[in-house]
Amino acid sequence: MEYFYKFHSQPRTEKEREVLYGRIRKIAYWLDSYFNIGGVKVGFEAIVGFIPVIGDFLGLIAALYQVYLSHLFGIPFYLLLRMLANVLIDFVVGLVPTVGDFLDAFYKSNSYNLNILSSWLIENRLVDVERFNREHPLGNGDEPGLRTRSRTRAAGVGTGSSYR
Repeated sequence: MEYFYKFHSQPRTEKEREVLYGRIRKIAYWLDSYFNIGGVKVGFEAIVGFIPVIGDFLGLIAALYQVYLSHLFGIPFYLLLRMLANVLIDFVVGLVPTVGDFLDAFYKSNSYNLNILSSWLIENRLVDVERFNREHPLGNGDEPGLRTRSRTRAAGVGTGSSYR
């Protein structure tokens, strides 16, 4: 029972928040980019998704668990809805035979949800995400990059970078 309370209660201290964030981050990594197959990073969710219907439901359950753990931080309802929409899109795309399974490898809903959570944690100063990622690298050394909300920054406009 202690295991349940350790990982399934609202974090109160900075250390508890870091442990919970690390767990969510690890789940996203395992589900979306654990393996490197031909230069494409795929996770367990994409591989298990090749099992008709059952694989997609297993991926759905794992993704919903990540959203549940994110909920423990007390993130706003509209962000939970965005996370659930990402999971639902991933699930529906994965249900399409063959083509959906290949597309599922490229739509990384768990990483998107991790980015949503990371941005919210940074805004509310609950976890020093950059420091945590630096101190706790993932297995392959890749770190999920934070997507910016601004379209101009995502397009490279006004950031000092240029496309040549």
